[in-house]
Amino acid sequence: MAAQIDIKPHVEALIREVSIVSATLKEKGSKRFGRTFALAGFMVFAAYFGVYNPPQKKSARLADEIKRAKMMSDYSTQYKDIRSSLEAAYTNLPAATEREQWLSNSVRDSLNAGNLVPEDFRPVREEEVSGLVFQTSTISMNLRFSEFFDWLLRLESAKPMMNLTNMEFVKKGAPGNNYATFDVSTVVPIKRFR
Repeated sequence: MAAQIDIKPHVEALIREVSIVSATLKEKGSKRFGRTFALAGFMVFAAYFGVYNPPQKKSARLADEIKRAKMMSDYSTQYKDIRSSLEAAYTNLPAATEREQWLSNSVRDSLNAGNLVPEDFRPVREEEVSGLVFQTSTISMNLRFSEFFDWLLRLESAKPMMNLTNMEFVKKGAPGNNYATFDVSTVVPIKRFR
């Protein structure tokens, strides 16, 4: 239960003090209290600039430092999250040591798993950009759509990752037979971020 405070006696005491000071000033004159007013003004000035202001400046400086530290912490957290995402993506890509034959061997294995025989299997083309090697292999073959679908599932679920970037189908021969050309690609990171 909160206690009730009666401020009326305090207000009355303050009014009495002010009336005594004003009556004394009228009676004695303000020249007599000049040194006192100057000393009081100096004390107020010294208290503000010597006692109150320095901690306020220090407090503002510390608040700025805390704000900067929090911002750095937020940026650090964002950096770690992005780095973790990048490292997770890199784990799904072929290693640089397997760069030479990985794509050709993986595509050939996926074709063999479905008993598919390519008519044309062109060498891997490479393009290097910013520490990443983009590899593409072009394959042409005759196949049915159901064979293509099974092969696409194997290709897209392969680890490390490769995907079909381009395809062209042309009907050829008996109904359901197609002559298709595919571009299969992967990315090999040469430089990994440390």
